[in-house]
Amino acid sequence: MIVGLIIPCKTNCCTTAIFSGKVTQDGRPIIWKNRDSSFEQNRVEYVPAGGDVKYSFIYLSNSAPTKEAWSGVNSVGFSIMNSVSYNIRKEGDTTPANQMDKEGFVMYDALAVCETLQDFENMLDRLAKPMGIEANFGVIDAYGGAAYYEVNNFSWQKFDINDSPEGYIVRSNYSFSGREGEGQGYVRYDNAKKVIEDRMKEGNKIDTRFVMDSLSRNFYQSELGFNPISRGFDYFVDKDFIPRRSTVSVSIIQGVNPGEDSSLAVMWCTLGYPPVSQIVPLMVCAGKDIPADFRATEKSVNSSACNRALKRKEKVFFTNDSGRACIDLRQIKQNIKEISAVEEKIYLDFFEMLDYWRECNRVDTGQLESFYEGLEIR
Repeated sequence: MIVGLIIPCKTNCCTTAIFSGKVTQDGRPIIWKNRDSSFEQNRVEYVPAGGDVKYSFIYLSNSAPTKEAWSGVNSVGFSIMNSVSYNIRKEGDTTPANQMDKEGFVMYDALAVCETLQDFENMLDRLAKPMGIEANFGVIDAYGGAAYYEVNNFSWQKFDINDSPEGYIVRSNYSFSGREGEGQGYVRYDNAKKVIEDRMKEGNKIDTRFVMDSLSRNFYQSELGFNPISRGFDYFVDKDFIPRRSTVSVSIIQGVNPGEDSSLAVMWCTLGYPPVSQIVPLMVCAGKDIPADFRATEKSVNSSACNRALKRKEKVFFTNDSGRACIDLRQIKQNIKEISAVEEKIYLDFFEMLDYWRECNRVDTGQLESFYEGLEIR
């Protein structure tokens, strides 16, 4: 049975959130991004400190030579991600299209030189105007700072997570400081809010596994009022779920508490459509030893993990007789079942090490290297 309608949307759409330590299980902040893009090939890169790069960092990248980051974390615990905004450009702004879409370059530069939220604010102030930006940037640092910055070509507005009574903030593809009623992603915003609110009402706090398993891969649709997988559907129209056909990666960055070694920050990442791609924990201190499957190789600019996920994705989507893009939910359930078995071991093994490292307030890089050597990536 196939039900639903297609809601058109630009391809550069994302669903994101920041969770403060008040609502997370261990008191550490988390930023999350389901990345939607027309660029399906994604990889992770490591950049060492040196020259104009003050801090080493890892970042999510298109499989392309440009220095654009779509999320990342650096060696001093500064982390950043974004969602494009479609209602924040000021009336009368005539900046041409060829001077826009600079968010990825800005995030790359921020990871290279920023340590605190104040550093990022100073950077925004220094950028030449127009900045070439229409975005909501989510940022955390190692000093308890966490905020969204809604940025247009000439100005920015800060939404501090510490001022949020809920302890978290969600953003999709519109800005709260932008033109009311315009923009995109209202349904996905409502989807995410409902899933998070239900979690909080049950008395449970937020952790990495919830964000990946129950948020990034969740097919609840607020306009319909239900999750078609929970209702037992075998097929469904791709109708503005959090994970959509255009979703190409997930990044979940868990920061540190003030006073902790900033190398303990973790970037959990999937490459590819999240219901068919596997999550892996990545750390800046691993340097170039982050899993090879997530990086470019000498033979290819693409990552092996993303290539495999794209092949699995081919079996998930099809076009019905009416020309609508549909999802084979049986394939989704089967893939999640297979991946979850591998992820369960990764979670258990990694968190056991991470808890010990937190007690010692340092990462055992030899132990981390051994973990990566034995890592199974499907």
